[in-house]
Amino acid sequence: MSFTRIANIVSSTGAKVGTNTIINYIEYAKDAWLITPIQNIAGKLVDKETNPKYYFTDNGILNLFLLDGNTSLLENVVAINLLRKYGRNDAVFFYNMGIEVDFYIPDATTAIQVCYNLDNNDGTFDREVTALLKISNVLECNRLLIVTRDTEQTLKLEDKTIEVVPVWKWLLN
Repeated sequence: MSFTRIANIVSSTGAKVGTNTIINYIEYAKDAWLITPIQNIAGKLVDKETNPKYYFTDNGILNLFLLDGNTSLLENVVAINLLRKYGRNDAVFFYNMGIEVDFYIPDATTAIQVCYNLDNNDGTFDREVTALLKISNVLECNRLLIVTRDTEQTLKLEDKTIEVVPVWKWLLN
């Protein structure tokens, strides 16, 4: 989401806020460790600096802004734990070049997708699996992983193995 879009959303509530004010508040939240940006590993330098994905340090804060945010909360939990494990600075990325992969960790050569439910009613299964297969053709990926609410299985596709792990089990490792 762009800074301008956030400014427009806040302004639509009746409080006029400029884009520069939003940028300042985002910087304050980063300085206070309330949010952490993750950059696109495949993006140009300008995109990396201006279009990161932000994750809240505390799921409780994120939950204040969501009506039905099971997937967002699950992705945020995974992000928090990856940042704790690998560090906040240039260790955890996302990938977005035609497909989006939620997390890529170069040091561990691991690509991770997060989805609450892996059924294919809305194309979730196809979207998550296709993204992991495509990133493994572009970047070195020794481990492909899908973190879900409660599904556990191993998929063998195109000579690649994709682990599907419930979040509770992934958090314990």
